[in-house]
Amino acid sequence: MRFVDAHTHMELFALKEIPLEGFGSLPELLRALESFEGGSLVAWGWDERRLGVFLERKHLDHIEYPLLLIRVDGHVGVANSKAIELLGVEESEKFDPERGLLFEEALWEAARKLKPKGERLRSCLMRGLEEAKSMGIVEVHDFVDPEVARLYAEMEKELPVRVVLMPYYEGYKEVLRLTEKSGLALGWVKVYVDGSVGARTAYLKEPYADREGWRGVLLKSWEDIAKIVVELEKENLRVSLHAIGDGAIEECIRAFEEVGPRLKYHRIEHAELITEEQARRVKKLGLLICAQPNFNPYFMETYMKALGEERAKRINPIGMLDSLGVDMIFGSDMMPFDPEFGMRYAEKILGRGKARYYYGGWREEGRYGFDDQSLKSSPR
Repeated sequence: MRFVDAHTHMELFALKEIPLEGFGSLPELLRALESFEGGSLVAWGWDERRLGVFLERKHLDHIEYPLLLIRVDGHVGVANSKAIELLGVEESEKFDPERGLLFEEALWEAARKLKPKGERLRSCLMRGLEEAKSMGIVEVHDFVDPEVARLYAEMEKELPVRVVLMPYYEGYKEVLRLTEKSGLALGWVKVYVDGSVGARTAYLKEPYADREGWRGVLLKSWEDIAKIVVELEKENLRVSLHAIGDGAIEECIRAFEEVGPRLKYHRIEHAELITEEQARRVKKLGLLICAQPNFNPYFMETYMKALGEERAKRINPIGMLDSLGVDMIFGSDMMPFDPEFGMRYAEKILGRGKARYYYGGWREEGRYGFDDQSLKSSPR
């Protein structure tokens, strides 16, 4: 099968110098970190379920080099004292100095400063794309900053799969200029509205089951979103809104209802806790959901602990969205980066035919803007 992975972060291949997802205990991880020879390290992929402990600064402060380890969801990370000093991280609601935890924008800014650059990053991107090709993926929708976009432009004629650039809002104008000079496709523009369930930063209507009174973090209000939608539509561009909690999804829907979008198929990424009532409004507005079937088998233990049984059982409701006729596509979000993993779960809910359609059949039909100039096809 020819898969389209509609939600990737290929630069994460550059953060696997030490493969954090492979360690089954804290002592095993620490032995690898202690033997690492390098000036500093930023790495991605740890999961407290495998390690048996949620990493904190106290676990890493004996490491003699600056160290930032990013949890598998990319919404919380932990830094040792040397990294905190090097980065000059200041106390804020997105940084817990006692535990060394960085959340959302504070984490992403720290990772940006420490991540590999230049040829090292370029080779990691190519390695990731070759791995994608080996799994039957023919196209990725990859979230990029201007630096990653420039590397893709340089590699354009070498790319083993189609790459649709999904720029973060903060750098989209620079990425737009790059695509105008190349054959690369510009997709949707990424905006974060909330965080993740695992980091307890997804924005919920009701508090988390394991954190009394805490509903998560709202990064953009409906007023903020509305302004961005209006701005992007003037450029004939669509927005991609990361919204996981039902509270964040409500902010997204209200923004579109207030604006009355001119373009169809603005995207909501994840929409994990979307309700049936919200789904009906999404359909009426002509929005597109990018869902992750792989999340339920991968994260259910986390969902149960954070949300409680009732909410966990209705998370990532691809069956409900399909039954209502909501426009939907699938992507992995790199957790795990394996389309067959998500495909197996989707088939159980939807049947093989529909699962195949949402994993790429829609692309072969040229749907969701790929038949117009705002999403020109890149070379195969």
